Amino acid sequence: MTSINQLLWGGIAVSVVFGAAAQASQFCPQGGLREAMLESRPARLAAYFVAIGVALLGVAALQLVLRHAVEPSHPPYRAVQLAWGRYVLGGLLFGAGMVLARGCPLRTLVRSAQGSLQAMVSLFAMGVAAFAMISTFAFNDWVAPWIGRLSFDLGRLGWRSQGLDAVMGLHGHVARSLLGAAVGAALLVLAAGGLRGRRHRVQWVGSALIGLMVAAGYALTAGSLGMRAVDDAAFMSQPPDGLGVQSLSFAGPLSDAARFAMHPQTQTFTLGVALLLGALLGAVFAALVRDEFRLQWPQEARPLMVQLAGALMTGAGAVLGLGCTVGHGLSGLSVLSLGSALGLACIFAGAWVTILITSRFASTPIQPAAVGAEV
Repeated sequence: MTSINQLLWGGIAVSVVFGAAAQASQFCPQGGLREAMLESRPARLAAYFVAIGVALLGVAALQLVLRHAVEPSHPPYRAVQLAWGRYVLGGLLFGAGMVLARGCPLRTLVRSAQGSLQAMVSLFAMGVAAFAMISTFAFNDWVAPWIGRLSFDLGRLGWRSQGLDAVMGLHGHVARSLLGAAVGAALLVLAAGGLRGRRHRVQWVGSALIGLMVAAGYALTAGSLGMRAVDDAAFMSQPPDGLGVQSLSFAGPLSDAARFAMHPQTQTFTLGVALLLGALLGAVFAALVRDEFRLQWPQEARPLMVQLAGALMTGAGAVLGLGCTVGHGLSGLSVLSLGSALGLACIFAGAWVTILITSRFASTPIQPAAVGAEV
């Protein structure tokens, strides 16, 4: 088996665990924010920050083992060019969209794995919107000419990257690892307050596994196997797309999956597609084992149209904002990216405003996605 195939199979294995953990723990940042705002139930939101904290600790440990820093290239979360306009506008669009769609791409994928046909349609719409943003004239002709000017070169300030460690003047992988471990531990302490009691054990374990799988994704691509795959691809006449240091995300992979479905003969099977497929398989497996798989048909046209509009906003926002609640929130923050912190803050800001509007003025307030319910 070639190193590239080993990398793809390794990515599928990692994402299977990721998807199963997300299904079993009802992992949902959007649902967690809604429950915290409207019902004073912070558990699911706290679980999201547990995953971030564990991812930070996992990547910190990984860097010490590898003896070098993890520098993501796909996407470049720590680039010296801070594309603040994309983070802000894309994050706001994504946040509003995921509320209307009743879940981020990960939660929509999990609901699809549980048998929701409405979620399947929404997931397809997210992929189409992401594909349109990346592979058609929509972004290059309508957005790129002006959004590209909304960025700042941090090198002008003497900073090497947009990493928190660079801003603080720290150097080397050891210093970055210690800083990441400190931030991760602080997040775990803060999140623990919202997950007290035995009834939250599944959420603790599920969120911890999700964070560990983010670190495992970086271990695959930043370790010796990932480096061998990149070297082997350099000698191929048609090298696979999407190689490089990366971990779990649903922004680019949604577009990759749509492109692969439309052109399987010409588009290579990327690592992002492998991660997406593995997460779906893991969520299906967990739903079957937990007896939570139910075929659910859309009941009314109006909620479906609202969800579709939200799904299109979510897919477009993920590409515009260079990440999502998994990409920025887990993979980006785990390498101390300030751009990811800005992107995630704008995602939550867009979601917060949209939750307030829909809860106060909608005739039928949008409810969070619950296990076994068609929403």
